[in-house]
Amino acid sequence: SRSLEKLSPVVAEANGSEGTFVPVELDINLPSGAPGCIEEVLPRLADEHGTIDVLVNNAGYALWGPLEGMTPQQMVDQFTTNVFAPFRLSNTVIPAMRQQAAGRIINISSVAGWVVTPFNGAYASSKFALEAQSQALRMELSPFGVKVSLIEPGLFDSEFQNNTVDGERAESPELPYGPHIAAYRRKHGRFRVLTHDPIRIARLIDRIITTRNPKLSYPIGLEAHIGILASKLLPGWLFERMVAKT
Repeated sequence: SRSLEKLSPVVAEANGSEGTFVPVELDINLPSGAPGCIEEVLPRLADEHGTIDVLVNNAGYALWGPLEGMTPQQMVDQFTTNVFAPFRLSNTVIPAMRQQAAGRIINISSVAGWVVTPFNGAYASSKFALEAQSQALRMELSPFGVKVSLIEPGLFDSEFQNNTVDGERAESPELPYGPHIAAYRRKHGRFRVLTHDPIRIARLIDRIITTRNPKLSYPIGLEAHIGILASKLLPGWLFERMVAKT
């Protein structure tokens, strides 16, 4: 975590149930972050286990607003966290996983990796990229016994919404999107009743880790299943109209 303080109550509870959890501070956006973290963790793992068996790339955030209201740097930052960080962390652990002919890499994507909604173009484009990256990695590593999977959540009750970053000019009066943003927020508020307990994602991660042959993608949440299925089956114009309306 970027903040060890956030992890302390979780680690205390986990270690109290006969586990051995060692928290490490890591900012995945710093170029030196991933190798430094691994160099700290690997000696501990070597003493206890000797291997790194699983990498879960879970860090991410949403950049929100009309694309016209984003700065180039905000787009770079979005991809740095959501796309380049999983790329760097995966490449850090792949050599050891390949050598031991076993391992799991699980990337937390989103239904937004399939379904784009207005004002979520920056976030969705990063998740589309993560989906492609994960698919390629899965095919490349499959001959070496390393399995790559994606989890594609819908609406879950976490800090994700609170950590959303607005585009610099997302609601600028100089741009004409104000009424459309207001309508979007009215409609989006109705879907809050659909939010799920994030423990479901933790259990799914556990299932992927312990499954002999995990699948590539795991949508989770009814709205994720419906959205992804509709994007595959409906004509493009009809699907676009449906998303815009809801």
